[in-house]
Amino acid sequence: MAAAALAVAGIAATPAVSHADPAGHQVTYTVTTTSDLMANIQYMNSDPPSQAAFNADSSKYMTTVHAPITGGDPLVYTTTLVNPNQWAIVTASGGLRVNPEFHCEIAVDGQVTVSQNGGSGVTCSTRPW
Repeated sequence: MAAAALAVAGIAATPAVSHADPAGHQVTYTVTTTSDLMANIQYMNSDPPSQAAFNADSSKYMTTVHAPITGGDPLVYTTTLVNPNQWAIVTASGGLRVNPEFHCEIAVDGQVTVSQNGGSGVTCSTRPW
């Protein structure tokens, strides 16, 4: 009887299924270091259609930046990804005579999901690569 009432009301009696937001999620990549230096930064700026497509030409989906960074001041990059759990990644590296102690974070829709520290380089990713 309850199932019939749900069917009449137009309500499906199936469990809810979660889908990625087709409009995407705001992904914010933040990189800091303790020293002033030229940093090499790469981050995913758009969702590849597949891992094979990414492997074939990652430059279509990754942005590469060679930028000065001031110790303690964050470099912030923002993009929109449909599936950040699959594709969000940022790497940063740079060399000095002493380790610059990099720190990276990935925030999805304003919530920090990944945070890492590293010496002369660091990687933050929402999945293992």
